[in-house]
Amino acid sequence: MFRMSFHYLMIAVLLIGCAGPNPNPGERTADMAWSSGSYAKSFSIVKPSAERGEPWAQLRLGIFYENGWGTEVDYSKAEYWYTKAAEHKAEGDWADGKLVGATGKPGYFNQNSDALIAEYNLASMYYNAPEGIKKDLEKAHELIEKVLMESGGNSIFFCCEFDGGRYFTQEQFRLLKSSIMSQLNKDR
Repeated sequence: MFRMSFHYLMIAVLLIGCAGPNPNPGERTADMAWSSGSYAKSFSIVKPSAERGEPWAQLRLGIFYENGWGTEVDYSKAEYWYTKAAEHKAEGDWADGKLVGATGKPGYFNQNSDALIAEYNLASMYYNAPEGIKKDLEKAHELIEKVLMESGGNSIFFCCEFDGGRYFTQEQFRLLKSSIMSQLNKDR
């Protein structure tokens, strides 16, 4: 009986996966609202956390401003919040998104992934130069090189509240680098 109960418990834990407690207060609720299309609700959760300096929220606020989700499109604000999120790199398992045996400040869990995604998004903005953002191919190239190097050839986990989880892949990074390099070579 105990053996069967243990197996059911293990299956339940595996199925729940990321749906358990999140060490970043508000992140799970914000991402669930976002994934269901409740952008205004998600924005209202994310903004105060971003203003408190929490990297997970700063990244999302940049995404919301860039896409106009729960707010008006504002590329300058997107750039600002991506830059803030990108500043939050740290050493240690907590910063790298490892729960077992790791401790850290709530709101800063997995901050290194958030910082790399923010740098990728900034590189894309500097390459594409949406309204109000100066095209800066050199800065875009510098940022995407950093992302490629620091990600170590791995995809970067973003969040699990979306169907199947969400990752930023090496293919995305290499494609952006290739586009930037092509434009740089054309301009020379």
